Amino acid sequence: MSIAYTYLMTLIGMNQYDKAKILFDTYDIDEISDELIGDAFDHETDILYQFVCYLIEQQETVKLHELAFGLLIHPFCHYDRAYYRAYDHVQRTVALTHRQEVAFLEYLLFLAEVPDQVTPKQEARAVANEILRMEPKNRVAKNFLKGMN
Repeated sequence: MSIAYTYLMTLIGMNQYDKAKILFDTYDIDEISDELIGDAFDHETDILYQFVCYLIEQQETVKLHELAFGLLIHPFCHYDRAYYRAYDHVQRTVALTHRQEVAFLEYLLFLAEVPDQVTPKQEARAVANEILRMEPKNRVAKNFLKGMN
């Protein structure tokens, strides 16, 4: 772990989001996302998720919504209504990608199968069929529809 990354985590922990954003912007989000999600397991609060929401408010991007989703379904899944908040992030991601990214559509199917069954079954069935129109051999969509019967 670099000194800069440690400093970033310190700034986030101190709620100094303006300064943390400047440092965060120097990173490639694809390279830092896994590390942030891993570190979130060690925190007793959802401060990293709050920081990502702050970043989304500053400049909404697919990558930030995807990071927020990852935080909510992994380290913060036990938080009240975490899957519902994850659903909101997936809905924005799907909208921002104009429903053209199968991976994000698959997230909706995942959220139909979590204990809270967040994605309504009717919507999930329509999404699975949408995925199959885009990728006729998609295993996730096929297995989802098979499980519904």
